[in-house]
Amino acid sequence: MRIAFIADVHANLPALEAVIADAREHGATHLICLGDVVGYGPQPIETLARIRKVASGVLLGNHDAAAAELLDLNLFNPFAKETAERAILALDDEAKSYLRGLPNMLEIKNIACSHSCFDAPETFRYLETKEDAARSLDAMPNFTLLVVGHTHVPCLFVREAPNEPVRKLPPESTQLRPGHRYVVNPGSVGFPRTDGLTADYLIYDTLMRRLIFRSVAYDLAPYRLALVRNGYNPLNYWFLSPSARKRQTELALCNPAPPKRDAISADSPFRPVRKRRSTNTLFFAICAALFVILLGLTTMVLLQPAAESATPPAAAYVNPRNCLPALTQWTLSNPNHTTQKPEQNAVVLMPVADVSHHLHSPLIPLPPQTKKLRLSFHVAAEIKKAGNYAVYAEFIDAHGKRKRDRAHTYSKMDHQAFNIKIPKEAKGLRILFEFSPRMPITLTNPELEPVKE
Repeated sequence: MRIAFIADVHANLPALEAVIADAREHGATHLICLGDVVGYGPQPIETLARIRKVASGVLLGNHDAAAAELLDLNLFNPFAKETAERAILALDDEAKSYLRGLPNMLEIKNIACSHSCFDAPETFRYLETKEDAARSLDAMPNFTLLVVGHTHVPCLFVREAPNEPVRKLPPESTQLRPGHRYVVNPGSVGFPRTDGLTADYLIYDTLMRRLIFRSVAYDLAPYRLALVRNGYNPLNYWFLSPSARKRQTELALCNPAPPKRDAISADSPFRPVRKRRSTNTLFFAICAALFVILLGLTTMVLLQPAAESATPPAAAYVNPRNCLPALTQWTLSNPNHTTQKPEQNAVVLMPVADVSHHLHSPLIPLPPQTKKLRLSFHVAAEIKKAGNYAVYAEFIDAHGKRKRDRAHTYSKMDHQAFNIKIPKEAKGLRILFEFSPRMPITLTNPELEPVKE
């Protein structure tokens, strides 16, 4: 049989359709997705549905784990974090449940698959070097071919004998030799990190024992249109334009009609494997947990006599109804010209010539059944008129499309508050401040509370 291995589709439906068609033309009988179905791209719902229809096996990628709310979004860079938040809003509970059930590895005879490495697949560590490949080969001694994704870059490693060092080969079509063991990465379908503007994947002919690297050109116009329609910033996608390509180092439509007959079978001969933990890892984890418990009990005993007379911590005075996180978690456009005061939940913005400060909150899921919110905050300076500023809300619907509420503009430094009406289709929102200060300005303790009708 011929197996098509795809990785890092990243919600790029036009690229996925081009790869499926090319794999069918080249006789693929099974399709294995190595993870990261969603993230980055503008069509997570449609892409996941298409993968579920045609794939014989699907692995859990780190962006899939984030969309299923299994992974801390603070591990991502701001661009990846924002698109992960959009995927969380777009996918329904059934889709998230499907993602949570995906395995870390798949195995069949002498082939094993993982999204990242094999020595600790649940950590999503990149496999990029010969040393990384050697560790994965050592972790899977009974398999001839290891297939991974995650890096978005096609690559091929080989170990010619058990005690030989690992060599890196060009990612070209290769005949597997008896006694040799291989690690291969097909590259990315939907978000390339190479110079080529193609969807990359791999075909393995099990009869001929041959690896075939494929690069498929596809029309970028539908992808660009889907980005714009769903409110994504095309400048974050380096492969779409020359101006966006300059930012590559900083970053990391209607559905096409499905073919009448899919030659690729969704019946899987692969065996899913959940994440493995070595005995040593489990032992150290238990020891660490016992140490933390013991430390906590000791601390409680030592602090017990002073508990009644101690001053309550500042966090005790935080309004529990406030939907907004602390200002330390907000994004600042000019972090070098600001001073954060976490103990006061405040930030001081310094004047910068001909530059405005932009401050926005993380994406906030809306409380259920809420129709109106009230935003209150305090802006202070040495004089009452130290500059102008504007405040507005940005709503995001289930498809990731953005819609801004009207801006509230002020020039006085004082306590301010206004109500925000929630559109029916909104699933989350951000609060955004724009300041043009002429002298240092302090923003203190913004609060967002539901309003009872």
